[in-house]
Order: sequence, then C-alpha cells, then structure tokens
Amino acid sequence: MRTRNIQIAIVALGMCLGGNLEAQDIHFSQFTASPSTLNPGATGAFDGEFRVVGNMREQWKNVGDFSTYAGSFDMPIMNDVITDGALAFGVNFYSDKSGDLDFSTTLANLSVAANKSIDKKNNFSLGIQGGFGQRGVQGGADKQEWDNQYDLDYGFDPSMPNQEPGAVENFTFGDFSGGLLWRHKTDKADFHVGASLFHLNQAKQKFLLANGKQFMEMALHGGSHIKIKDQPFSFIPQVLFLKNGAQKEISAGMLVKLMLRKGSIYTDGSSETSVYVGGYYRMGDAAIAMVKMDYMNFSVGFSYDFNISTYKAVSSGKGGFELSIIYIKPILQTRAKKRSLM
Repeated sequence: MRTRNIQIAIVALGMCLGGNLEAQDIHFSQFTASPSTLNPGATGAFDGEFRVVGNMREQWKNVGDFSTYAGSFDMPIMNDVITDGALAFGVNFYSDKSGDLDFSTTLANLSVAANKSIDKKNNFSLGIQGGFGQRGVQGGADKQEWDNQYDLDYGFDPSMPNQEPGAVENFTFGDFSGGLLWRHKTDKADFHVGASLFHLNQAKQKFLLANGKQFMEMALHGGSHIKIKDQPFSFIPQVLFLKNGAQKEISAGMLVKLMLRKGSIYTDGSSETSVYVGGYYRMGDAAIAMVKMDYMNFSVGFSYDFNISTYKAVSSGKGGFELSIIYIKPILQTRAKKRSLM
C-alpha cells in the first residue's frame, strides 16, 4: 500500500532544515559580519558615511544544496536630530535554499534605528525592522521521488508514474523584528551588548499540511575589543545565544587582531590594514576556523565549519564555508565634528 503523501514529509523536513516553525532561523557563523540578521538596533551603528555588507554560505555539498546569501545597506540620515544622537535607515535581504528540492526562503526588509549618546563613552541604539518574505519548493516533478516509483527488483525508476502533483504552491508572509544595542568605548577596550526579537508578528506558515505559526526568535549577543597598550595586536571575544521555540544555540569564540597599519576614519587619512585569525565553537554542532583582513575600507572574512554533531555521519564530517565582505565609506572631514558617537 502506498504510504501517505511523501511530499508533506519532504516539506516538513525542508522547513526544519531551513530554520522555520520549530527550527532555527538562518544565521551565519560570522554573526557579527551580518548585522541585519543579528540585531535591527545595529542599523547605522558604525563610524562611516554608509555601510554595504554581503554574506554567502554553502554547506553539506555532499548531501544536497544548502546555500544562503544575504546583503544589506545602511547609513545614518539625520545626525543630531536627537540630542547627541542620530537616526539611521537600512535595507536588507536574504535568500536561503535547502535540500535537493530547493526549499527556499526569501526575505526583504526595511530597518530604522535611533541612537543616543549618553556620554562620550556610552551609546544606545533602538531599531525596528519589517518586510515581506516568500517560501516554497522550487524543485519540480523531475526532482521528486515517490515510493510508488520503486520496484522491488530494479529499485528506483523515474519513468514510472507517481500520480502526485508536481507543483507546490508558494506563500508570502509579513515579518517584523526589533532590537536594542549598547556600545561602550574607552581607550583600552570597546564593549557591546545587544538583544533582539525576530518575527514579532509570528506569521502563519501555510504549506500543504505543515501549517503553524513562525516562532519568535530571541538573539542575545555581546563582545569586546581588548587593546594592549603600545602593541599592534588585540583580542576580540564574541558570544551569541539564539532561542527559537524549543531550539537553542550558543556560539562563542575569539579573534586575534594584528594591525599592520593604523588608519583614520576620515577621507583625508589612510585606511587601516589589519589581519585576524581565530575561531568559534557552536555548542554541539561545529568548530569554526576563521581568517579576516581589513584593507582599503573593506573587511573580508572567510570561515569554515567543521561538523562535530551526530549529523557528521551523513555529511562525512564536512561542514560549510562562509564568506563576508563589508565596505564602510569613511566620514568626510567637514562632517566629522558634527557626528555623534556611532
């Protein structure tokens, strides 16, 4: 007897792997290099005229196609509208595909943030983010396999009729998030702590029989840049905690930074040149090695996940590689004196 519609199981699996309903949202190992997917409060939270970010992640190639792409642009637009503060806006998107059937999620957002400097050392930023997304299975009937296409003697025969609909309807949904970020700067060290909530509206996820609400995701993150007096090297520890429904994730690690040339945040000064090396540990899942370089106002990072979870039996221990590129346009010298702490 033919089993229940396998397509439902495939979709449910795809939803779990894609980070929806009861599973983790898409996220990056280089989480601080993807501010739009980490904290809406990070919008405009940098020293510069504007920022452009690109992220790419590929993983488990020996199992199927699991890829994620993201990009964002943000900039302060109204300096000193708030006393010792500013307003900022941004746009961002991401596209994620999971498995051989290309279960896809695409999301585009607008973000707005306001920051205020309490004093010369402390700055708070509050941001909101909203947009629309789409989910669906892109793989057609040619990529689908059903139990009634298996012959006991010859195995799988794609020419056998499966009597199943090949098309799967996509659906759209609204999505809203918010976050708070605190930054503290001194001559010896910089600190930041942030908290954000994603999917505040808990949009309905209607996909065949796999229906439900999208869980809110909570992200707590923090880090520091610890400088050594009169030394070209410094330490950058980072930590991230994610919770989505019953799913939890903890990542922690550190990069060691070596400054090769000191730079200026203004256009009439030279850009900083630095290299970073280090790694992170995602508890129960992966060990992550990372290298990064700052050059000509660009920051390029490369990391690789070494799978250590029970899934390594399927993935043969292979994880995934990730690339991040960030460009920040320096502040014009004529505007520098009007900038609040960002």
